[in-house]
Amino acid sequence: MPPDNNPKPPHHFRLTPPAPPPVKGKMSKKTALVHKNWVFKQASSAPSELAQFRPVSQFPTNVHLDLLHHGLIPDPFFAKQETDVQWVGEKGWVYKTSFATPGARSVRGGENYVLIFEGLDTYATVRVNGKEVLRSDNMFITHRVDITEILKRDGNGEEEGEGGNELEVEFDSAFLVGKKVVEEWPEHHWGCWNGDVSRLAVRKAQYHYVCFLHSHSNSEFEDS
Repeated sequence: MPPDNNPKPPHHFRLTPPAPPPVKGKMSKKTALVHKNWVFKQASSAPSELAQFRPVSQFPTNVHLDLLHHGLIPDPFFAKQETDVQWVGEKGWVYKTSFATPGARSVRGGENYVLIFEGLDTYATVRVNGKEVLRSDNMFITHRVDITEILKRDGNGEEEGEGGNELEVEFDSAFLVGKKVVEEWPEHHWGCWNGDVSRLAVRKAQYHYVCFLHSHSNSEFEDS
């Protein structure tokens, strides 16, 4: 079966600034994109070329596109070069960016900032300003995290771009985690006739295992 030529992108973030005062009890919300200044690297403590943060190739994106953009892997869709990039799915990867707190100048109190992930693929740890706010192990569910108390009021009121807050998403290898799950259940019958049985132990789109593993997430910030 040929590889998926349109892999789902990993990161799509939106940030919602504080809403204006509610009118006659009516709640309102705003949304702002957090789509600039993203960088990525391999999640490894050992010094290496891949352990250095580099700008992403586009946004939304995925790790294969970013590695290819920087000339760190061959094109996996050419000939049989997909076999040369299998290691990518066996590593962890970190994506991060910075953003200003939307509407910092107009905060009146009572606003809530909610970070919404519509699909983190798959084993992901999310940190905001160094504090862990979420661990995900299922790409098919939506997560909502209130980060009101974590955001910094830097006072610049920017809607997008650089700012005093840091958002980091670290993806573990779903392939390796799946293998560990299979090892933990040796008596279970993993009925798989095509591909590695470890994919059955992971709440991840199975077509991602056709060629190589992808990581993607969709998220937004929302306030109420």
